[in-house]
Amino acid sequence: MEATIPTEQVEINPPLRETVLAFWHFLKAPQPLQPQLLEPKQVWRPLLQLFALKFSLSVGITLVIFGLLSLLGFDHFGSHRLEVFLQETHPLLVLLAVAVVGPAIEEFFFRAPLRYTRKRLIVSFLTINIFVLPPLLEMSRISTLVSALVWLTTLALGIWVVLSDDRAEYMRQVWEKRFGAVFYTFTVVFALVHLANYENLNLPAALIPLLVVPQFIGALFWSYMRLRFGLTWAILAHGTSNALLLALTYLTT
Repeated sequence: MEATIPTEQVEINPPLRETVLAFWHFLKAPQPLQPQLLEPKQVWRPLLQLFALKFSLSVGITLVIFGLLSLLGFDHFGSHRLEVFLQETHPLLVLLAVAVVGPAIEEFFFRAPLRYTRKRLIVSFLTINIFVLPPLLEMSRISTLVSALVWLTTLALGIWVVLSDDRAEYMRQVWEKRFGAVFYTFTVVFALVHLANYENLNLPAALIPLLVVPQFIGALFWSYMRLRFGLTWAILAHGTSNALLLALTYLTT
C-alpha cells in the first residue's frame, strides 16, 4: 500500500517560483513521488500556476515552430485530421471528444501507468498495442498478415509478462530504479503518436518531430500533475487546456 503525505504538510498557497522550481527539479531527475491526500484548496493554486505556464509555453512554442516552418517555405506541409473533424462534426460533439473523452483516454493510457501496479502494467502493454504499433505498422507498409502477427506477438508478450509473478516483480523494479527512463519514454511516445494526426506530410524527416513539440511539453506537465496531484486533476487540466485551444481554433478560423 502506498504511503501518503498528511495534508497539513502541504503548503496551500505556494509562490509561483516555488512551484516552477519544484517542477524543474522533478524534470531533471524524475521520481515517482509519494501520493498526497490533498484537499481541493491545496491543489488549485499550484495546479493553476502549472496550467498557466504550460498553456503559455505550448502556444508560444507552437507559434515559433509554425513561423519557422513558414520562413523555411513550408506553408502547406500537410493536413491535420482535426480540420476535417471540425468541419464535419457539431461543435458540442467536438468539445465532448476533444475536451472530455480524448483527455480521459490519453491520461488513462499514458499517465496512469506512471505509478506502478500490476494492473497498470497491463495498461502499459495495451498502450503499445493500441497507440504505438498501429501507426508504426501502417508506416512500414508491410502486409496485413505480418502486421497482425506482430500485433498478436506483442500482445502475447505482454500477457506472458503480466501473468508471471517474477516477471511482474522485475518490471516493478525497473519502474522504481529506472523511473526517469520510464517517465520520458511515456512522454516521448505520447508526443510521437500525435504525428498520426497529420496526413500527406511534405517535410524533411528532421523537421517532422517539431510538429509534436507542443504535445511533448504538454505530456511533461500532465505527467507531473498526475504524480503530484492525482490522475483526476491531470485529466481536468488536460481537458481544460484542450477546450481553450479548441476555442482559439474556432475563433481564428
